[in-house]
Amino acid sequence: MHRLRLLIAALAVFAVVGVAPALAQADTTGDNQPAVVIEDESAEAKEPAWTFRFLVPTLLGASGFVILVVALGYGIRVRGRYRVTR
Repeated sequence: MHRLRLLIAALAVFAVVGVAPALAQADTTGDNQPAVVIEDESAEAKEPAWTFRFLVPTLLGASGFVILVVALGYGIRVRGRYRVTR
């Protein structure tokens, strides 16, 4: 059973690495003209939305605080119970 799983896994890796990229190759039409680059003239410096300015830093700070509290709680409650003495 173990060999069958190994064979299936090897075939799946071979299909992903070897066959799938070969099938995904696009046929070239022979037209080697470069793409036309159009620059957007309406690019203006926009002020970030209020969610990005206020909500994102608040959530990052709150999540950091929660991680700190959980780490301290672990250190105080769990590690203190199971100390090994010599």
